[in-house]
Amino acid sequence: MIAAWAVTGLWVLGYNSQAAYAAETEAPVQMLFGLPRWTVLGWLLPLLVANAFTIWFCLRFMQDEPMEELPEDE
Repeated sequence: MIAAWAVTGLWVLGYNSQAAYAAETEAPVQMLFGLPRWTVLGWLLPLLVANAFTIWFCLRFMQDEPMEELPEDE
């Protein structure tokens, strides 16, 4: 799971470092869902994908550990 978040972090840093500066030179800013396109593709979408992966992982693979039996006091 840490690897998935590391990949997401690398995507966010890499994509945004390139796309944000490229968007600076565009006369009309390209919009997507009312936000600049680079913020949706570089921040919002990876965040949603990483959170969906985390929820899927937690619901599918994580399990509670059974508690050990405590000795009864006599």
